[in-house]
Amino acid sequence: MYFWRVRKSSFLKKSLQWASLIQNKRYLGIWIVSLITTLTVLVIVGLYLCYNESRTNGTVLDDFVLDRILPRDVSTILFSITWICILGSLPILLRTPERAMRVFWGISVMGLTRCIVMYLVPLEPPIGIIPLRDPFVEGVFYDNKVLVKDLFFSGHTSNMVLLTLLMDIKWLKIILAFASAAVGYLLMVQHVHYAIDIIAAPFFAYLAYRAAFAIASRLVPKCFGVIPDTRF
Repeated sequence: MYFWRVRKSSFLKKSLQWASLIQNKRYLGIWIVSLITTLTVLVIVGLYLCYNESRTNGTVLDDFVLDRILPRDVSTILFSITWICILGSLPILLRTPERAMRVFWGISVMGLTRCIVMYLVPLEPPIGIIPLRDPFVEGVFYDNKVLVKDLFFSGHTSNMVLLTLLMDIKWLKIILAFASAAVGYLLMVQHVHYAIDIIAAPFFAYLAYRAAFAIASRLVPKCFGVIPDTRF
């Protein structure tokens, strides 16, 4: 009985936060603008990645780690881990206006940062690459192009780490952390990324998380009952 009372109380608290958002037109507008900004950034990232494939000034790195990994196609398990984590995490991460705002701005900052860094650090695909195919993402964002030059830094790894940082449930955070490490390793097994792409990804994910937290903290009113998160 105690468990259900706690769950009911938590549900009512979250419902009140969403009700507060809807009733406050100013902050509802800010929330909608944040969502539109995220969707716009996703479109921009898709367009940039298509352009990035046409660049010819990249460098092929001599990778000590990849040289010792026999390339294998692990697309199925890689996408299974990635999409299960994303689809399983988002309902939890979007359960309050403030947390949803963190997700929106985390995605936005991460996307724009990747475009800037990829432009500044052009790379050619690793030797032995087995292209990673995701029909859904390719069809929606990349005009059905197979991407092989979206290298530094790894989007799969950084987004998984960002999910881990945003997650506030301890046991799920641990699962996501292990899943992030698995995704990074599998990307190298398939020679989709250089080792440095994987190693750098958590650093940029942390920067995106901190930026998203700072933006959300300023945009979301304290009347939502949000307790500042100072764990990171």
